[in-house]
Amino acid sequence: MTMKYRWLTLVFAIFLAQGCASVAVDRAKDLSAAGIAYSDATVAVVEVAMDAHVDNDSLAQIASVPRPPVSSEAQERRAAKLEELDASLVTSLQLYNRLKHSLFAVRGYFAALQALANGSQADATGQAVQGLAGQVSALNAALEGASAKPLISEAQVKALGGLAKVVAAQVHGAKLAAALERDAPVIGRALILQESVLKIAGDDIRTYMRDTNDQLFLKRVKAPYQKGEYGSDWANDRRVYLKVRAFGAVSDQLDVAAMASSKMQLIWQRILSGSYSTAEIAASLMEVQELLDAVASLKTATEAAE
Repeated sequence: MTMKYRWLTLVFAIFLAQGCASVAVDRAKDLSAAGIAYSDATVAVVEVAMDAHVDNDSLAQIASVPRPPVSSEAQERRAAKLEELDASLVTSLQLYNRLKHSLFAVRGYFAALQALANGSQADATGQAVQGLAGQVSALNAALEGASAKPLISEAQVKALGGLAKVVAAQVHGAKLAAALERDAPVIGRALILQESVLKIAGDDIRTYMRDTNDQLFLKRVKAPYQKGEYGSDWANDRRVYLKVRAFGAVSDQLDVAAMASSKMQLIWQRILSGSYSTAEIAASLMEVQELLDAVASLKTATEAAE
């Protein structure tokens, strides 16, 4: 081969390498986007669920206020009952707090993975990714330990064992691929656990929205209309009531956070294989935002009524 053709072959090889690198860099720019957006949106849902869980119990206690006078013996019994109720609520809130910490750690992991995907050769970057994966693993154990029932099935455990085999090293490059192979089951497990707890959160939010919306209807919509005592505020309250009622009538809409977590599990597998698209999680997160908006409008309406 002449020097000219050797040079052309070298240039062509460099061009191909740069082209592949360009594709890899373009993918790398979006690697963390889905994980960070998912974590941020889901943390907001967890905050709503925590409030809903406590408010559900408080509303039940308000509905059962005893008629005065309350004897000293009854007061002692009620004090003991309150301590028992509060202890149960604290246990549930601790589970939600662990879920939040898990989401924060997964968010941090994806952000660090982004730096590694962008081509950072600093040892500190690789160590940060490994350290965050270790933190996610520890939080997985804490999340499972805080639940009264299993959060992950044997079939899911078995599937996690095969995630590392999905990693497409030729797409990611050696350094990133090594991190993904090491961490694939850890992040996968975190996402499954998060989905399980988010299903519980969906139940808490569902109960809160149903009961609070019913009270809004009775006190701020039905009663004023029956008495003929209503104005522009009544129109606002009625609109909120009907929109929340319509939203809650579609049960799947109240499970959007768990569904987003399920979607994120599929995206994680595609990230590993190098075939992911950040657009895949967008629709799920828009539905999560609709849930947050519905809860916020209901809370604003009920606070204005007080």
